[in-house]
Amino acid sequence: MALDRLVAELRRDLIGYLQRKGQSVEDAEDVVQEAFVRFHRAGHDLTGADARPLLFVIARNLQTDRWKSAGRKGVRGVDDIHALDAGPRAVAAEAPSADQHLIGRQNLAAAAAVIRGLPARTRDAFLLHRFEDQTYR
Repeated sequence: MALDRLVAELRRDLIGYLQRKGQSVEDAEDVVQEAFVRFHRAGHDLTGADARPLLFVIARNLQTDRWKSAGRKGVRGVDDIHALDAGPRAVAAEAPSADQHLIGRQNLAAAAAVIRGLPARTRDAFLLHRFEDQTYR
């Protein structure tokens, strides 16, 4: 009976610890069960002085492994290559969209028309300054 009470207390404390670290109750229970299994497989004794801290370390390491695994699954979890084009993880396109391309062409044409409308000396000074890095003089 004393061993059952010890296991129940350790289980309760471990679940509480994992919940404070952000685990759901179900996930915390899974981690605690796995921690007890690993503790037992390693040949440790629950009545030993180091049982409690060792169980907490095992549970923390299992939780960290789960987080890392979940992060990798989130990155690699795309089954369809076309799914990369939509959603929050969309791959940025190198080429501008059609409407952005059209707006850019219209802006360039308007700027060229304004530059062509300048007096010859002013236009030459502007172009030499802007594209040849020369001074306005």
